[in-house]
Amino acid sequence: MSVLPPKKKKFPWGMLYIAATILAVVLFGVFNREFGNVFYTITHLTPGNLSMAIVISVAFFFFEGGVIMLLMRSQNIPMGLGASMKIALIGIYYSYITPSSTGGQPMQAAYLRRDHVPVGLSTAVLIMKFFCYQCAFVLCSALSFWAMYGKIAAENPGIIPFIVVGLLINGGSVVFFGSLFCRPVLGAICRFAKRLAGRFPKLSVRFHAAEAIDQFEADFDSYTDDFKEKKKAVVWGVLLSIPQFILQMSVLYFVYRSFGYTQAGYGEIVAMQSLLQSSVSFMPMPGASGAQEIGFSSFLRPYFVNNDLYAAVMVWRFFTYYLVVIAGALLVVVDQFLYGRRKAAGEG
Repeated sequence: MSVLPPKKKKFPWGMLYIAATILAVVLFGVFNREFGNVFYTITHLTPGNLSMAIVISVAFFFFEGGVIMLLMRSQNIPMGLGASMKIALIGIYYSYITPSSTGGQPMQAAYLRRDHVPVGLSTAVLIMKFFCYQCAFVLCSALSFWAMYGKIAAENPGIIPFIVVGLLINGGSVVFFGSLFCRPVLGAICRFAKRLAGRFPKLSVRFHAAEAIDQFEADFDSYTDDFKEKKKAVVWGVLLSIPQFILQMSVLYFVYRSFGYTQAGYGEIVAMQSLLQSSVSFMPMPGASGAQEIGFSSFLRPYFVNNDLYAAVMVWRFFTYYLVVIAGALLVVVDQFLYGRRKAAGEG
């Protein structure tokens, strides 16, 4: 009678992942001292306007998930709004906690791979989603600069160079990510990736790097071929990204009103917020931390004149950054826990 070898115990990567996420949020709270004071400030502000800030933030996520769903379905990948919103929040969460927002799309691709979507195809869809958003971002910011130039030049000319640099960098990102759908550009990047992988032969062989890169390129190319006949989805992606961007920029207006200010109109606050976002979005810190706060002080100082600028920064960052990080971390933990249970039940 043969005795079966004892089953090899698997390392609990899922639990380690959950623990790492919880630790990241704890450290996030520890190193952001103003986070603890923000609740006191919020309780002393106009509740109606703060509620609108939350509603606007939720609407922004619906658009984010909706555009992802649209682009996925255009490639015959069945995806509901709930699943697409989960991918959207996961992407924004990892963008906010990684330098230069580099973690968002890779983690989204990893989650989609778990749902059996090829990495090359999911990456192509996510890059197209980013391209659509950047088109809306640059268009709205350029129009805001045109509309606000006279006022800025007269009252705060020192911020003009930062706005111009921001518009150029974000405009350059539109050109770069759009060029990835040109075969020679993608081919050159994949060849460089294979050469780079070749410098680590043991790892390259173990993970089949050359084959994986070739498969990625093939999947990405198939997306490019399909999209030549489905340009309508890209156009809709850009058009839907415009109200999405405006919603994201509108949170500041309701924060502004919650402090009791009425002097500046909705369009002016949204325009200034978009120019601030354009000027600091490319900064290398997670969530552009530091740059956002300093930029807010420079761009919005004329609007918060009752010695409440710092409090306004805290509240604004709470709704546009801290709240998203907390929600994203909770989603990651719950999703990983449920996935681990489903996987264990399937193996059982």
